[in-house]
Amino acid sequence: MLYIDNMKTYFAFLLVLFLGFFVACKEKATTIPTKKPQPKVVKDTISPSVNSHESDTEKQIDLTSKLKEKVTQLATLKYNYQLKSLDTVVAKKTILLGGLKRLIKLRDTVYKDIDFTIFEKEMHQMSTSFLKGTKPMPQTTNLYPRVTVEEYIFKTPESAQNALNLLEKLKKYRGLWTYIGKAPHDLFREENRIYFVSTGGHYMMGMEKDITSLLKE
Repeated sequence: MLYIDNMKTYFAFLLVLFLGFFVACKEKATTIPTKKPQPKVVKDTISPSVNSHESDTEKQIDLTSKLKEKVTQLATLKYNYQLKSLDTVVAKKTILLGGLKRLIKLRDTVYKDIDFTIFEKEMHQMSTSFLKGTKPMPQTTNLYPRVTVEEYIFKTPESAQNALNLLEKLKKYRGLWTYIGKAPHDLFREENRIYFVSTGGHYMMGMEKDITSLLKE
């Protein structure tokens, strides 16, 4: 009987000890602070030149002359135009801009509202070329077609368009282009370039269109 009582006491002691150990472990588990996950660091892969878009665009603008490669194509036309001269020039040596500047000096009271600073500030280079046909005009023996093609390279396409808008505005003035020349002529823009085509005289009326069409290709 005593042995049974001792066994009960022993098992009761073990039960109390086990329960005490279980409670202690549970309290310890609840008191251990949970380690917060560290934020993930992402490397900045954005190029430092992300704000240099405008300068990159400016670098992509082609400021080289296309005049020679354009006018040499005129050899394929009916009169087989051959390049006689090609030069980089200043404004007063050009037909278009030189003529307009002379006009302003002569009639500054009429055209005083015309602002030519865009040509001075935004112009990169001016070139002119002269070509002459190797075949005479119909029913003639010594009258050969001639053409002068001028190239105006601007720093940006926007400045070239602004300059073209100004030229188109000037063309609306009565008698304006007689100061530049009475021969048939044409004018067009490609990107940051303006091309001015001036023929040899009235005997070439309408031929400037064929020349311009080929220059645009």
